[in-house]
Parts: sequence; C-alpha cells; structure tokens
Amino acid sequence: MSSRFLSSASRQLASTILQRNAAMVPLRVRSCMPTQTAPADEEFDIDGPIRPGTRQHSVLPHRTSLTARLWVDRFDRNNAEYQQQLAKSSSTAAAPRQLVLKRMSDSYVSELLPFKSNSHVREEYITFAGGIRIAKVLEDLDAMAGSIAYTHCASGDLDMTPPITIVTASVDRLDLLKRPTVNQDCMISGKTTYVGNSSLEVTVRVDGLNAAGEPEDPIVKARFTMVARDPITSRAVQVNPLVLEDDEERRLFSMGADLRAKKKIAASTSLNKAPPTSEERLIIHDLWQQSRKYSESGTSLADNNTVWMADTKLSSSHITQPQDRNIHGFVFGGFLMRQAFDIAYSCASLFSQAHPMFLAMDDIWFRKPVPIGCILQFQAQVVYSRAPISNSFQVQVTADVVDPLTGKRDTTNVFHCTFTAAKMAPKPVPHVLPRTYAESMLYLDAKRRWETGFEMAKEGHSLVLDEW
Repeated sequence: MSSRFLSSASRQLASTILQRNAAMVPLRVRSCMPTQTAPADEEFDIDGPIRPGTRQHSVLPHRTSLTARLWVDRFDRNNAEYQQQLAKSSSTAAAPRQLVLKRMSDSYVSELLPFKSNSHVREEYITFAGGIRIAKVLEDLDAMAGSIAYTHCASGDLDMTPPITIVTASVDRLDLLKRPTVNQDCMISGKTTYVGNSSLEVTVRVDGLNAAGEPEDPIVKARFTMVARDPITSRAVQVNPLVLEDDEERRLFSMGADLRAKKKIAASTSLNKAPPTSEERLIIHDLWQQSRKYSESGTSLADNNTVWMADTKLSSSHITQPQDRNIHGFVFGGFLMRQAFDIAYSCASLFSQAHPMFLAMDDIWFRKPVPIGCILQFQAQVVYSRAPISNSFQVQVTADVVDPLTGKRDTTNVFHCTFTAAKMAPKPVPHVLPRTYAESMLYLDAKRRWETGFEMAKEGHSLVLDEW
C-alpha cells in the first residue's frame, strides 16, 4: 500500500476524491446539540434528509491530501460494514469474530510526502518561516496509525466477520530526530509492533529520502496505542494476534511489552497518586523560597529573566463542526492534535520571543470522544524551563469539551510538548516560577517528562540532541 505521487498524479487524486465524494454514503455525526426530528421513513445527517441522487458533503477536502488518501477507501467501507452489521444485529445473533494470525509486515503501510518534488504538497505544508507545519504532520501520523490498525485487524472475509471500530487511545511518544525541510521529500510509514487483547501498538515514522528515493534520515518516530470496539455495542473486540518471524520482530514486540509495563508503573507513581520524592521536595522548597523573594522584596522578575507560571497562559476556543469529524462521526483525533500543537506553538513563541523548535510530545490520552457541536477550549501554559542551563522548555495544553446547552465541562485531552528556542535567539528563555502547590506539581511533572525525553533522544541518536 505504498504510493509515490508526482504533480500530475496529485491533480488526478483531487479529481478522484471529488468523484468519490459525489457517490459517498454520508457519515453519521455524533452531536451534543439537539437535531431536527425526521419523519420515521427518513434518515437525517448533517445535510438534512438523505434523498436518492442528492450529493452529500464530505470531510475529505478539510483534511490534508495524505489523510484524504488514507481515508477515502475507509469511508465507503466503514458505512457499508456498519449498515450490514445493523441489518444482521436486528435479525440474528452476531457472528463470532474470526481471528487470523498476522505478521508485522502484513500491516505495513507507506505513503510519500513529496515536499520537494510536488509544489502543491509543499504549499499545503509550508510555514510562514519556510519550514514544515508539524501540526499537519501530526494529523497525518494519526491517520496513518489508524490505517495501519485497520489493516492489521482485517480478516479478509467481510461476509463472515463483523466490522470493528478502531480509535486512538493514546499517543505514547512522538520525537523529532531531525528538523524537516521543504527541500527534501519524505516517506511516512509504519506497522503494528505489539498487540494485547483489544489494543495494539502502532509504530509510525517519517524518513527523509535521498536522491534515489530511498529512506536515509529518520525525522519523526511515534508510537500510538489503538483500541478496537464493536461499532454497535462499543464493547472491546479482540484483535488479530501477531506471529513473530525473526529476532528483530521479537525485539520490537518485547519493547512494546516493556513500554506497556512502564506505563503502568509511571501511572502508579504519578504525582496525582504519589507524593514527590525527597529530592523533588527540596526542589519545591527552593522554588517557594524564590517566589517569596520576589513577592516580599518587590524585586522585579524581569530583571532576573523570570516569569510566573500563571502569566504564560494562553487560551483559545473552537466550535466543533461536521468538517472536523472522523469516519465514526466524532472529532478526528488528528485534528485535536493539530489544534493543540498550534496553541502550544503560539504559547512557546510568546514565552521565548522567538520562533521555537518542536522537539517532542508524549503521553497524550484520548479520554473520551469529542462530539460535533460542542465548544472545544484549549489552555496552554509553560510549566517548566531549563533556563539558564539551556533554552528548552515544556508546554502543557489542556483540552476541555463544553456542552453549550448545559455548561458541563469535561477534560478530553492533556498534551505535553517540548520546545526549544534557537541558540541564535535574541535572548535566553526565562526561568518559570510556580506560585502554588498545584503549579509546583505541574513543574515537577514536566521536569520528569523532560528528563525522560532527553534520555529517549540520546537512545534514538537524535540529530537535534544538542537543542535539548
């Protein structure tokens, strides 16, 4: 499932997508707003009653061209499978799922990101500073992880095997190993590297291509945890097991098992459940003494290149629209990542007073699906800075879903991003100072994440290690 697109092929792709959209079965929309009541013999979607011969809107034009390529077949297939399952569930008991032994290579998917050779793609991803929009790459990474997971879970016999829904449970780790550039074509690829009962780990990477079109430089590495659910009952569904064929695959699978165990340990020792260590308590005391010095003496923070953590906050709101949805009718996880990254980058820019460089993102849990028609509120703040040792710092983004009719608020995601200001920046980044115990916990948590990320960058032989 590998694609290499040149300029002419990209133009053909746009035409193909439009043709498919015209005949596409409209997607269901999961909305938190009241909908118009339809007569019993009519089915409604976002465009009103579905009538034979009418054209329904598609979300594909609102995604990147790569995500559209990955979604286009899944759109048609998802709706056909869902309708088939509805018909069967109303008359007979659901057929047991047929499990098939899969190799890691069976789920391998790759796509080209022709930043250099395709001017249309370059225009789609380029930033105001001439770089690559990481936010859009994040959207593509999530779409690629979903495509890989569906490929792994496919059993081959659609008539005998019930369909499943696969959603992103978490982004366990995402590291930038080299700064991407518009002057190099890239390849995004991945495969399933670990499976549990109803969950699977998908490893996705972006590699730079040499003049011969072969991967040579790893740019981004990411690990996603995907979960399988029954589309009717939303219950967990067992996924196809993996058969390991060589030592490298056994190493990858063992790494996935180890990382899963470490996630459980990290969750049990997080600051939400366990107190700080003795060393961390000394750090809190030192931070408290610093805050007293500024509060009681009237000493200016600016004179010492220091800012209060609360003063770094930045907020934004977004009304979720049908164009933001995925193939299941909820807001696309890649869209959430893209929006969160944009506000994190904005917060980082204001904090550093420079064009910051993204380094890593970790431990992003998708706690609950986000319906259409709700208010999505993002709040970003700098929670840790390495100043004066280096220019790297941590930005935390909290995403809350607000029901506009009731005012009920739920946190759906918390994003943790590592940035750095260029060494040639006009001035070093400030030191971040917490004022309260809660802010001190944010500081310590971010410090832990930075230290973990730094070790991962060393192990991965990151070409941007000196930026940490």
